[in-house]
Parts: sequence; C-alpha cells; structure tokens
Amino acid sequence: MLHQNDFEDQRSEWSHKQFERMVWRTRWKFFVNAGGTLLLIFLLYHVYIYALHMYFDQSKVRNEFMRTIVSVVEMNGDGLRVDKTNRSAFEVTPFLTQKATLKVYRLVGSWEVITGEIQAELSITGKFSYSLSKTGSYLNGNDSGPFYLPYTLVDGPASYDDSEKNGVIKRLRKMDEGYVAEMSISLKNLKSPEQLMQLLSKYDVGVTAMPVYSGEMQEKNLSYSRAGMYDYIIPHLTLKPLYQMEDGGGRWFNYFPTESEEQEQSQGTMKEQIDFMMSDLEWILSSNLQYSGAELDQKRLIYLKKNGVQVYGAVITGPVRELQKLIENPEFQHVYLNRVEVWNWD
Repeated sequence: MLHQNDFEDQRSEWSHKQFERMVWRTRWKFFVNAGGTLLLIFLLYHVYIYALHMYFDQSKVRNEFMRTIVSVVEMNGDGLRVDKTNRSAFEVTPFLTQKATLKVYRLVGSWEVITGEIQAELSITGKFSYSLSKTGSYLNGNDSGPFYLPYTLVDGPASYDDSEKNGVIKRLRKMDEGYVAEMSISLKNLKSPEQLMQLLSKYDVGVTAMPVYSGEMQEKNLSYSRAGMYDYIIPHLTLKPLYQMEDGGGRWFNYFPTESEEQEQSQGTMKEQIDFMMSDLEWILSSNLQYSGAELDQKRLIYLKKNGVQVYGAVITGPVRELQKLIENPEFQHVYLNRVEVWNWD
C-alpha cells in the first residue's frame, strides 16, 4: 500500500527531471537563435560591405576621390606627385569613409624618386584630411627648398647677399658631370609662367612646379615666416604640369612644355596648364570639401581671377652643370639644392 508521502516524493522527483530538461531545451533554443542571429548579421554585413565596394569601386567615384587627393596634395606641394597607378590602394569603411594609401615621388632628372607615402581620408560629410610619411632614404631632404617672395611685395630693400648662391655653386662644382639634381629657385620679381619658361629655355633643364602668388600678403592674418631682414616665406598654391585622369589612373606630362614643345602641341600650351589649374581649384572649392586652407583658397581663387597667374620661383631638375650655369643668372635669388642622383638625363 502506498503512503501519501511516497506519492509526493515520486511526483517531486519526476518534476525536477522535467524541469531540467525544459531548462536545457530553453538554453539550446537560445544558443541556436543567438547563433542564427549572429550568422545573419555576419552575412548582412558582408553583403553590405560588398555592395559598398561595388559602388565605390566604380570609375567615377574612385576617380573623384583620386582627383581630390591629387588636387589638394599636389597643389600644396612643390613638385610633389602622387602615384596614380595603384588602384588596389583604396578601401571604404562601414561608415562610408574612403581611404587610400599611395606613394608620393619627385622627378630628379628623368627618374621618379619615391620620397614617401600619403594616407588620405574622405568622409561621407566631405571632410578631407591627409598625412605624409617620409621614406628613410631622404630623411633630411624630402622637402624642396623654401621660396621667398620678391622684395617688391614686402616693401623692403634688397638685403639679399650672394653667399647662399655661392655656397650652392661650390657644391655643384665639386660634383662630377655624371649627376643630375633637383633645385628650388626664387625670382627677384614676379613673372608670368610664360616669362619664366622663356627665361629657363636657355638651359637644358625640366621644370616640375612653380609657386603662385595669389595675393597672400594682402591677408592680415596670414601665417608666414621671415628668414632674413625682408625675406618672407608663405604658404602658396603650386602650378604643376598638366595631367589627365583616366579610368585606369592619371597620366602625367613630366615637365612644363618648352616653346618648341608648345608649337608641336605635344604637352599642351602654358595657357592650358594655367586653365587646368584654375578649373581644378574651382572644382575643389565647388565640391563642398572641408580641408585645411579651404577658406584661404577661396580668396586665392578670387584674386587669381582678377589679377591673373604670376609666379615667383620654380622647382627645376637637370644635369648639375646646367644647374650651375642657371643659378649664375642675376634674375634668381635664394637657391636651394635638393636631391642629387646619378646620371639619368636624356
């Protein structure tokens, strides 16, 4: 005969096992549901990323980002050029920020000498930023020499002496003829790009950049430095040789055209070079880009439209003997010798 206590104990033991099974079933369903949710999120994320890359890898979108990098970086770097052939250097984040890591180089003679790497970012809001890291090969010579404004712009007497120029001449004289170099030169007076090219046409050199005067000294809050009594160094726009953007990347014309090349129209006339710079600057400012110096560039554009493009120096490259002859020209002041490489000149 069963007692009431026996019946309750058996019922209690059966309910405990059933509860345990129910708990494990609940846990298993939870893990299955959580795993399914994570798998779904994983798949949706990869579909999202794939769709992003499909869109941002289109030629139009990618070329606009590339043009942004080229326009901002090269227009603010003296003779600095961005490698436009690496199409695998781009990426896009889940937050729609485009990123790129590209090599930068300078022309020394006929060689493209890698001088660093640039990391650029463009957010979906239009904020553009970049940083430049230099290579170890030229830790003390990755930047071109400074350019000095003509004394007529700074209301000062010509306090410049020839010791600096003579020092560069002595260095060049000590070099063998089997070398080429890059050099920065400043003009004593403002000139049009055509006038400067005519002045340089007497020498067997290539011109890779020209500092543009855009009315900066009229800006009261302008940042500048003084190297001497009346020697002013200011941030400036750079006139660079014409290039073309293509689906497979940019295509460069290495140097500014000489008069003979202009007649052949092989590299575009100087007017085309200037027009391209102005259109590129207008494109930057009309693209709603937010970058350091955008407000100043807007004022520069207004000045250039009103007064035209004038330059006060150049980055040149060529055989050391040609550079030696060039800097003896009294039209030039403040000469700065940059890189020197073994002979590679045609």
